[in-house]
Amino acid sequence: MFSWPSTSNKRLSRCLSPALRHSFPSPSRQHPIISLRVVIRPRSTEAALGLRSHRPPDTVPNPKTPPEISDQEWELRTGRAIYVIQQTLPDFFSTGLVASIDRSTGHPRQGNGSTIVPNANPLDFRGPEDGDVDSIYSPNVRLSYTPPVALPSPFPKTLHIEGMPMYLASSVFVRHTLTALYSDLKVALNKVSVDAAPPLGDLQLKARRKSREKSLFVGLTATGIARVSGAVGEWEVNSTYTFSPLTGLIHIHTVNSIHPAPHQAVYDALRASLGNVFSAKEPTPSGGATSAVKAPQDSAPSS
Repeated sequence: MFSWPSTSNKRLSRCLSPALRHSFPSPSRQHPIISLRVVIRPRSTEAALGLRSHRPPDTVPNPKTPPEISDQEWELRTGRAIYVIQQTLPDFFSTGLVASIDRSTGHPRQGNGSTIVPNANPLDFRGPEDGDVDSIYSPNVRLSYTPPVALPSPFPKTLHIEGMPMYLASSVFVRHTLTALYSDLKVALNKVSVDAAPPLGDLQLKARRKSREKSLFVGLTATGIARVSGAVGEWEVNSTYTFSPLTGLIHIHTVNSIHPAPHQAVYDALRASLGNVFSAKEPTPSGGATSAVKAPQDSAPSS
């Protein structure tokens, strides 16, 4: 039987319902006293001392901030992205942009045959959800290009679109427009190089993020034969793909140069096809274009 000989046990008795409390008889000679001790052990020393972890207990996690991944997973993701770009860019005009890798086979996942129409909704180009593939691009990937000669208003100095739907739509536009004007289109990679910061060996978060600085430079030549005149067209394009230090995904694609530079009619057609995305206005929450340069949401916070 149980009894309540001490102050602590009396406190526990008061927590019980009256019916349950009366079911335990008072101590007597027939009922020996058995003390009941309740010990509550904290889960950790920090909890025992009332210390906070890295985040205050009343802080709600930001759903837009991607979770941190291990260094091994980060290297794996960047390596996969480099592999996909090297293997698939030469076939861009036949397969389209390949943005994913098959998780089971490790091979690039072929793109779909999406078509583009004037004033299309960028969400129409969102790829199908597939749990068996991993994207090599961040959902907030930003594409930017600064023409050598400033374009007239309403174009900003630096053309910029943001978000995976817009990024896919722009690639579809380039592919289908050139295919309509040229035949026998080919892409040849002239140079592929990786620029990565050397590992520092420091285990602190800041040092680890510094070691996660990696970008991929791609120089290519695209050629085709004009369907009307039969003349050979050739363009040299240099681009830099920058990886997010948090996710290991491509979050910035900078077109460094295009030679010869596209005519303004190309920008007008692109602007019309993607819903007038190129303007001097700030981007909408769903992603768009802007003349201001902002860091993607999966960028490392500045120190």
